[in-house]
Amino acid sequence: MKPAITRYRNSKLCAYQIPESVDKPLGPVATYLIESDNEVQSHAAAPNLDRAVYTTRNKVTCLGQNGGLLWGYKLEPRTSERLPETACIFSLDGTWVWLYRPDAMSDRGPDLLVVLRADTGEVVAQVELDTVGQGAQFVRHPDGRHIMLDVGEGQDGVKLFLASLNDGGGIDLHSYEWDDRALIDIAPNGQCFMTVDHGRCDVAFHAFPSGEEVLQLPIEDFGYEYGDEFIDWSGGFLNTDIATIVITGELNDEEWHHFYKVDLRTGESLGRFEAHCSKIDSFQTLGDDTWIVSDLNGDPVRYGLAM
Repeated sequence: MKPAITRYRNSKLCAYQIPESVDKPLGPVATYLIESDNEVQSHAAAPNLDRAVYTTRNKVTCLGQNGGLLWGYKLEPRTSERLPETACIFSLDGTWVWLYRPDAMSDRGPDLLVVLRADTGEVVAQVELDTVGQGAQFVRHPDGRHIMLDVGEGQDGVKLFLASLNDGGGIDLHSYEWDDRALIDIAPNGQCFMTVDHGRCDVAFHAFPSGEEVLQLPIEDFGYEYGDEFIDWSGGFLNTDIATIVITGELNDEEWHHFYKVDLRTGESLGRFEAHCSKIDSFQTLGDDTWIVSDLNGDPVRYGLAM
């Protein structure tokens, strides 16, 4: 079963399982009541849905389905300022919570990558990052061990890391030493990952874990001119052999997005397709020829290529 996705709506964190059907809004299968005066920054549900975590500027909170507090992890020293957003994700087996702390811009010290026990919130391991992050995202590798972390540094670019928890209880951390490639997705077979240039001029596919570039496609390959149109920091793997590339631009002060399929075996575009997506940041590929978007009410909807 695919990991649940979450949406924060009306003081509730809603978790949705991916159903077999497509073209219908998903209903939440679990909800977690959030009682917080602070703005929720990131959130995730455990694979078995028995708990969920969310972050605010000063705390990570873990809740059970009945709304009860299971544990809290404080981000200290406390601050009332609006800060860069933290990021969190459960491991595939639900044992750990991976946490990115943007501490450098928060004057708390260096940025940190932290692993917490999902059942207690206890710190298992942490490592300093050479970033001054303004936001980040995690992507789980399907092997269940590795995660990839993308840390955006605003106009200074973006840094990409590969991490795993080793047998000694520490974090094995590898930096790809790039400052100009944003992580988009990992292939469902785990053998490849996708990045987009920080300036949005091209998309590339890299062997995992080495990072060796195996395919690079500039925006001109899709019939557009860089500077007028851009490759969006979106898209992902529809399956092992086909990826989605998103081209964006403006017309009459209105932003538009076009979705393209690319055959990764040949590097050729397979043309545009209808993604049914009006809010680009809700687009999420599932690796099985389907994807998730949000409808006008904010509920996720699953669509597929066969439709």
